Amino acid sequence: MRYLYSAIIVAIAASSEVLAQNIVLPAPVVHGNSFEILSNSRYSAHSGFTSTLSTEVASNVLWAMNRVPRLGGYREFYVATPANVYRYDSTAHALNVHLSGNHRYNSGAAYEIGIACDRYEEAGYAVQAGLLAGVAFWNSSGGNVVSCPMAFATNYANSNWSPVHPIKMVDVFGQATPTGLVTTVQAVSSDSSLPHPHTTGSDTFEVLLSTLHQDSVFSPAGLARDAISQLLWAGYGVTPHTPSGNRGLTVPSAYGTYYLTRRIYFVCDTGVQRYNNRLPPGTGLTTGDHRLEHVTTGDRRPQLRAACPRIPSTAPNYIIVCVGDTAAYGPMIEAGLAGFQYLMQAVSLRLTGFLTAPITPTERSGIISALGIPATDLPVIVFSCGEPLTGTRVIENQVRFIEIIRIKTSAQNSPPVRIDYRLAESARPTIVLFDLAGRPVRHFRNGILPAGANNIVWDGAGDNDTIVPAGVYFCRISAGGDVFSARFILSR
Repeated sequence: MRYLYSAIIVAIAASSEVLAQNIVLPAPVVHGNSFEILSNSRYSAHSGFTSTLSTEVASNVLWAMNRVPRLGGYREFYVATPANVYRYDSTAHALNVHLSGNHRYNSGAAYEIGIACDRYEEAGYAVQAGLLAGVAFWNSSGGNVVSCPMAFATNYANSNWSPVHPIKMVDVFGQATPTGLVTTVQAVSSDSSLPHPHTTGSDTFEVLLSTLHQDSVFSPAGLARDAISQLLWAGYGVTPHTPSGNRGLTVPSAYGTYYLTRRIYFVCDTGVQRYNNRLPPGTGLTTGDHRLEHVTTGDRRPQLRAACPRIPSTAPNYIIVCVGDTAAYGPMIEAGLAGFQYLMQAVSLRLTGFLTAPITPTERSGIISALGIPATDLPVIVFSCGEPLTGTRVIENQVRFIEIIRIKTSAQNSPPVRIDYRLAESARPTIVLFDLAGRPVRHFRNGILPAGANNIVWDGAGDNDTIVPAGVYFCRISAGGDVFSARFILSR
């Protein structure tokens, strides 16, 4: 069994034992299950737990939950076991005693993991990552890890765990016997508007999650239908399980409400389409479908970008996640669950993805107007997606026409920034630096340069000589029909 970390950490006793000391968690392990099969197989278990899970499960779950994008200034994880309430130290990958004694909501739970953060959307990202990390322990015949995000457990934790910041959601984990992994494709389009998604993938969940990232510079080419289908299914598509008689989805929903039904939109150069995972008219929760429904015609992307300038301007496609009530925790958590799924599926497909959240009230109104969607559908996440912007041209010796050798900053990642690149032939390269939102901040125009090593030095100023803020930046170099991009961090 492979490990995500090279250090060997001594495993501790099962979580059912009473522990008074701090706990160093074992290193997360890599299983053989793909993100797609976990998404197709997962379901929530509300009861029937026994508290005999090993800390190996907690290790993977906490590591996974902490890998998701941040939306605010703080993030805290609390873990309630039969012994104590612990606080997770992500740097040391350890649990430190926060409150002594048994303070679980569910007496059968092995542990209950709560996340405190600024935004419900971020809590949704983390919850979904944790759920799939638990399902990764399953196999075709079953497993022993079941879980469920519970509002009652969340309320209990806020009253009894003494968290530093309010806990947005608690995942309850325990041992039971699930039905096992399933590959059956339930998402079949009733009108052939989308091809069937695939329910298995070549990369394991943990390996994909270890590389999880967001990029904001895209190739201008739109996504293929297969990729569109796969992304839409991953975020909010139907699966084989049937909780409470309803057709289940890749993500859980509070009380089986499925708040995002008919509130997810796909935007491309030809128009705006609504994603439907239920048979017409689209509201029957016992049914399953996988189709796109026309909403507006024409390229609405310029208006969308103007309404929300923070979204990457070079993305060819956007997925708009809407809710009916931005003040309720359920819809906002669910939007975050779907957001994590879109980003993970993009990584699995070798695509580029970027989550923009939270959406301000002004941006929300502008997006509704720009896309021509119902005023009752309130955008809360915009997922930008497309092919990565990388060079594809090769010459006879299989070397790129152009490639970035290195981007070197000072020891503190401060300016000046030196960008070294190599040309396979004499050319006139164009070099552009972008910020994290995909906006160009500095252009470098050169004359004809010789083949071989070349470089530029950036002083940290934009085209208007204004000093740019610290953050993540991208360098894009084009020459001889080839394009190459690389990312770097700028500090101040």
